[in-house]
Amino acid sequence: MLKIGLTGSIGSGKSLVSEIFSELSVPVYNADTEAKRFFQYPLIKSKIISLFGLDSIDSTAEVNRSHLAGIVFNNEEKLKKLNELIHPLVINDFECWSLLYHSNPYIIHEAAILFESGISSKFDKIITVSAPEELRLQRVIKRDQVNESDVRSRMKNQCSEEEKISKADYVIVNDELQLLIPQIVAVHKQILGILL
Repeated sequence: MLKIGLTGSIGSGKSLVSEIFSELSVPVYNADTEAKRFFQYPLIKSKIISLFGLDSIDSTAEVNRSHLAGIVFNNEEKLKKLNELIHPLVINDFECWSLLYHSNPYIIHEAAILFESGISSKFDKIITVSAPEELRLQRVIKRDQVNESDVRSRMKNQCSEEEKISKADYVIVNDELQLLIPQIVAVHKQILGILL
């Protein structure tokens, strides 16, 4: 079984690409979604309070993720501390999850910050989903109901599009001009071809 990392800058359309891989019967682990689950853990909440203050927990005793985002996306050191808290849990969870699919030809680990978190070496191949910056900006503004400066502050904490492309084994372009499904099917066939 191959472990494939799938990444891309914010707004590139990673989740859409992952959904299409799922339709091809490829198991997909969404690191960003799974990371949110760990915010429910009492020990994690306690550590978040000690790192980021009482305001990081809302009136319902849940992590105030928008407040936390406002802190970490404007402070590289605090973002690093949050990542150091959550990422080891996510990677361990992925490794356990992957055992469920040992008989599959390959599985995908979708993560926005695959290179930034230093875990890219854990994968046999990397897929980068690419899209023009202006299109990515507009997608995130619409999806998250945020302004351009909020999106740009998140973007600056990620590797550049060029760097992600240069480190990838496969690139899928999601620019709303090129057909997406044929690109994904082609990558799928190439990955299966490695196993023959």
